[in-house]
This record gives sequence, structure tokens and C-alpha cells, in this order.
Amino acid sequence: MKKILSLAVLLSFGKSKAFSNQSVNNSIDTNITVSVMKEEIEAPIDTLTRTVSGLMDDMLKLKRLKITGYVQPQFQYIDSAGAQSFAGGDFGSGSTKYTNRFTMRRARFKFTYTFENILLMVNIDARETGLAMRETYAKISDPWLNMVSLTAGLLQTQFGFELTQSSSERESPERARYNQILFPVERDLGAFGSLVVPKSSKLYGLKLDVGYMNGVAGVSPEFDSFKDYTGRLQYSKSLKSEKAMFSVAASYYNGGYRIGTQKDYNFNTLANGDKGFEFASDTANYNRKARKEYMGADVQTSFEWPIGITTVRAEYIQGIQPGTSESNQRANNSLAALPTKPIYHRQFNGAYFYLIQDIGTSRFQVVAKYDWFDPNVKISGEAIGKTGTGTNLGDVRFDTYGFGINFRINSYAKVMAYYDYVTNESTSISTVKKDLKDNVFTLRFQIKY
Repeated sequence: MKKILSLAVLLSFGKSKAFSNQSVNNSIDTNITVSVMKEEIEAPIDTLTRTVSGLMDDMLKLKRLKITGYVQPQFQYIDSAGAQSFAGGDFGSGSTKYTNRFTMRRARFKFTYTFENILLMVNIDARETGLAMRETYAKISDPWLNMVSLTAGLLQTQFGFELTQSSSERESPERARYNQILFPVERDLGAFGSLVVPKSSKLYGLKLDVGYMNGVAGVSPEFDSFKDYTGRLQYSKSLKSEKAMFSVAASYYNGGYRIGTQKDYNFNTLANGDKGFEFASDTANYNRKARKEYMGADVQTSFEWPIGITTVRAEYIQGIQPGTSESNQRANNSLAALPTKPIYHRQFNGAYFYLIQDIGTSRFQVVAKYDWFDPNVKISGEAIGKTGTGTNLGDVRFDTYGFGINFRINSYAKVMAYYDYVTNESTSISTVKKDLKDNVFTLRFQIKY
């Protein structure tokens, strides 16, 4: 009897457990079914809303990244084969000499990413000579007034107007000779802070930039402990009608590099009465500094009147620059190393003047430009190269007269035809006794995007 009762209990328990498992399975199946039904019965408008929301989120991320730039293919002709030139480089190298060439003067691809008060920028130049990094920096602005910002990385040197003006906007093919000599690649590794007065202030239009850099130029690494400082204060104003504007600015640069074991020379009046270079007696101090100090001022105005928009622009600079006997540029063969040649200290000045005239409302614009660079203001003419003075090619003054015409095809493309008439002073140097044949014609096509 007991066996029969036990069997009945077991059968009852097993049936109950089976019933319970079945209930659970039924519940899961029901939930899945409900879930599937919910998905199946989701309204089309909900699906569309969810999809559009996802696309908008992706679009917002893409809008933070902008790709811009420009390309400048060009053809050039110079008066004599192999001549040195500041219109895009010399027309020859070593034994190779020529009078004309096609080049890709600039091909910039700029990637800019912005998010709230942060900006990242990478600017690459792709030419026939290879890829080169032009700018790579990060910038952060104050989130309240957008009045103060700090920029760090490989960035544009803040000095003067033409140096900081984009090559795609400039009305002539190249910067003035002194800008190319004193600021070889216009960029340096470092940081600068900016202060921009907001529109709500009576001082609106005022801007201050202060920089702190390696002073080596470009992406070359630092090789000494000296740093360069630069500052620029500018004020610009436009009429309410926006038919006239003007701006004035002052710039200052102070820096230098270690001379190392090289000898250096200062310019003085010599014992025989001639002006020339003499040996610096403190050469034994290997940690001494080749000092660079520049001061400049620039002004420009534009106004619209019946014959079109007229722009007048001028800039002047003077200061101290160390160089070699043959050049006013950095006194070494490599930007990232101590000087390898004796250093000559000179006082210089230079300037440029622009007159730019739009032809009415047409697509034509004419340009006249004059610039000079006198690398040694204490000597000139046939006194340069005189025996015993130590003066050489690095002391010769050059004047450049430029004339050109720009034709805007549309908002993105233009054609530039430009002629540089270059003159130099006659000296006692055997290769520069008269004016060199180095006038250059440039025909350039530019497209921005």
C-alpha cells in the first residue's frame, strides 16, 4: 500500500513540475511573441524618426570637419639660365640651368576640426618636390566671450601683414624679398596667445598676438636653448556701409641662435677709415648668441568708389640680422644644427608698397608693387666688395618692381599674369658689378575649394 501511495505522490510531483516548466516556457514564448509583435507593429513614422535621428547625429559629426585648400600650377620665364630668384626659387641647381619651367607652386590641403571652443588644424603642401607639413596646431578659446585664445604647434609667425596673409588671397605671386629672407618658411614651432576685443566694447577692432617659439623655422627640431619672442598689435575699422576700411599695426621680434665654435664679425669703421667687418673679440665664448631683432609697422586702406575698389598697403621693417658673408639667411647649412660658417652681424631695413585696383565691377584687377631689402644700411655701392672690408654678396641691396593683372573666372578660380623687374646696386664684387639679369614673368592658375 505504501508503495502505491509513494508512486502516486511521485507522479503527482512530476506532473506538477512538468506543468510548472511548461508554464515558464509558455511565459517566455509569450514575451518573445509580444516583443516580436511590438517590433512588427512599430509604426513606420517611429522607424523613420529613429533613422533620421541617427543620420543627423552622423551629419553633426561630419560638419565639425572641414576640408579646404587651393592649388597653384604655374609657368615662369627668367632673363638668364640658372639665375637666383625669390619668385619661387632659383632657376637651376649645380650644373643644371634653365630659363623657364612649369611648377606646382603650392597645393594645400587643409583639415580643420572644430568642436565648441576647440580647433584642430592640419595643413599639408603637396608639390612635385614631395609632401611638406605647413601647419599643425591645436587652438582653444575661452567659452564665454571667445575673446582669448591659445594656439600651440607648428604655426604661422605673427609679424606684419603680408607674412600672415594667405598665399591664395595675396595679389602678387610671392612675398617681398625681406619676408622670404627673414622668415624662410613663415612658420615655426611654438605657441602664441591672442586677445580680440569683443564687438560690445568701444575698443572693438583691437587685436594682440604674443608668440614664443623655437626660432628654428618650419618643422626642424630645436638645437639650442634660445627662444624667439614676437608680438603684434593691430587695430582695424570699417564704415557701417562697409565701403571703406583701414587698419594699422606694429610688430616686434626678438630672438637668436647659438653661434657655437664659429667666428663672428661686427660692422665698424676700420683703422684705415673704410667701413667693413672686423673680428669679434669674444669668439672664445661658445655660448654667445647671434641676435635677431626686428621692428615693423604696416598700414592699409580699401575703399569702394565708381571706378572700383582701391586698396593701398605699405609695410616697413628694420633691425639686426646675423648671416654669412654670402647671404642674410640663417648662418648654417641645416636649419636643425649649429652654424657651420662664420657669422656676420648687419643692420638692415626693407619695405613694400601695394596699389591694387579693381576695374569697376568687372572680373579684372590690376596690381603694382614695389619692395626693397637693404641688408646692410651702413654701406652701399662700390664700397661693397672693396679689398679689406670683408663685405660680399650678403651686403647687396635689391629693389623689385612688380606689375600684374588678375582675372577672376568665378568665386573659386583665377588667373594671374605678373612681371617682376628686379634691380641691384652696382658693387665692386666681380659678379655684381652691374644689374643682374633676373627679371621673372609668372603665369599662374589658381583654384580654391
